[in-house]
Amino acid sequence: MLKICYNMSMGKINKITLPITIILTSIILGGFYYASEVNKQKSIERQQLLKLQEDRGVERAKAEVEEIKLEQEKKEYAADRKNDCLNIYKTESDKWNNARGWRYDDINDECYVRYKDPSPKSDAKCDEDYPMGGDWGLVFLRKNSLCKEGEFENSF
Repeated sequence: MLKICYNMSMGKINKITLPITIILTSIILGGFYYASEVNKQKSIERQQLLKLQEDRGVERAKAEVEEIKLEQEKKEYAADRKNDCLNIYKTESDKWNNARGWRYDDINDECYVRYKDPSPKSDAKCDEDYPMGGDWGLVFLRKNSLCKEGEFENSF
């Protein structure tokens, strides 16, 4: 009888062992599959991040090149304008014997030719015409100084 019970319990164990083995195998294989998918996803995200960083680096480099080009164009423009200003001064000095000098103001993009005033004003009259205080103080500073030196400027 013991032998019969043992055979019956072994049959039940064999019946239970197969499904448990299948379930455990499925869980283990599923875990490996899930881990490999997570690893793939992280790898893809790293590649995308590297690509994004590379694209940003390329954009920064392009922006720097563009900035350098713009700066070079500004310098070339200023050099051309200075040359034009010099030519204006030469023309003016050929026409007028009182032309004394020239300057190019790159901030305002203007050429100035300085002349000797045929009838210079007194220091008091210069201070009256070009007062140093108030809103126009900085603007009149140069004009006041030129006036006191017996000179004036024209802009072109």
